[in-house]
Amino acid sequence: MAALGHISVPQTQSRSVIESTLSEAILNGTIRPGTPLRQEELAEVFGVSRMPVREALIQLEAKGLVRLRTGKGAVAVNIDPVDFLETYDLRLIIEPAALELSIPNLTDADIHETRSLARRLDTETDPVTVGRLNTEFHMSLCRKATNYRLLKLVRAALEEEEQIIRLHLAGLGADAIGQAEHHALADAAEARDAAAATAVLHRHLTAAADTLRDYLTACGGSLGERAVPAGSAPFAPAGLVRPS
Repeated sequence: MAALGHISVPQTQSRSVIESTLSEAILNGTIRPGTPLRQEELAEVFGVSRMPVREALIQLEAKGLVRLRTGKGAVAVNIDPVDFLETYDLRLIIEPAALELSIPNLTDADIHETRSLARRLDTETDPVTVGRLNTEFHMSLCRKATNYRLLKLVRAALEEEEQIIRLHLAGLGADAIGQAEHHALADAAEARDAAAATAVLHRHLTAAADTLRDYLTACGGSLGERAVPAGSAPFAPAGLVRPS
């Protein structure tokens, strides 16, 4: 695969390096939607056997970045913007439950980390870093939940939101991160007030979904397979600039 060149990876970390490298290349457009991802070619690019390549592709399919086709191999997907909206629908169901379970178990050190992440988000502008810090912030509040499977679902949804931030932060604007609610979440967590925290989180996620829906509606181009709910205009995944 010429777009990637040749990449040397440590054998002990080959799967994770391949996964992160391909994820970055798909999200930044180096690998275009519909590009075949052939295991033999990727194994040659990374200097590994096909097994870690296959494992990385399976993980990327779980994240919605790759589609595995029986007998035809893998292809990079065209990310459907409606999937982004459904990510917030899912989070509204599962993340408040995780937060409510986690709040009583948070330590002072946990709260300090949460506040530190919120302060970093106040000034960070790089979309990749903002996406990562946003995931870390929310997980710092939820990670003491006692339901491991619930936490896995929360992290997966947050990683999908990272894709939204990385692709669309420039168009959405910095206010889309919801820093006021982030600081309010930290305050409620420090008070160990689970009811207040879940109420803030619900407002936060609802506002984020509304902002994204308005942005997708305002963007021009071809939406693809599905329409944005509530009678929106079409949307082009590559077009990040609002029409004037």
